[in-house]
Amino acid sequence: MFVRRFAPDDAAQLSRLIVRNLQFVNIRDYSHQAIEALVPSYSSERIRHLAENSYTIVCVDGENVVGTASLDGDRVRNVFVDVDQHGKGIGRLLMGEIEDHARANQLQRLFLHSGVTGEGFYHKLGYTTIGQIEHDLDGVPLPLIKMEKELART
Repeated sequence: MFVRRFAPDDAAQLSRLIVRNLQFVNIRDYSHQAIEALVPSYSSERIRHLAENSYTIVCVDGENVVGTASLDGDRVRNVFVDVDQHGKGIGRLLMGEIEDHARANQLQRLFLHSGVTGEGFYHKLGYTTIGQIEHDLDGVPLPLIKMEKELART
């Protein structure tokens, strides 16, 4: 298993991985309406567009992409791990790579908007909850948790 930069050919696998997470994991904390409103945001085309405009990495196991994370300025975005791979350290590995990249670019603090489902994961990595927001998905409310982390110098 290794981490590398996103390649355009990864987009279809990532789209399926993310949508599967939404439908099987995030559904525990969000309504069916909210999940269905989110799905179009994770099409292959939108994933490619985000990756063109951010530092996006993937974790690969053999031929399969099993996780992803992005850094857009000082904001962490789209951290997802294959549903069947949860609890194996992939998310921690991806976040370590994101934080190392941020430090290398002289960032001192990172921010993210976590879904309710991921808040505990980010707390374990040293992120602090700083507030809540409600994102509007075409009239469907999506509560998100605002979090931040001060990066220690290495």
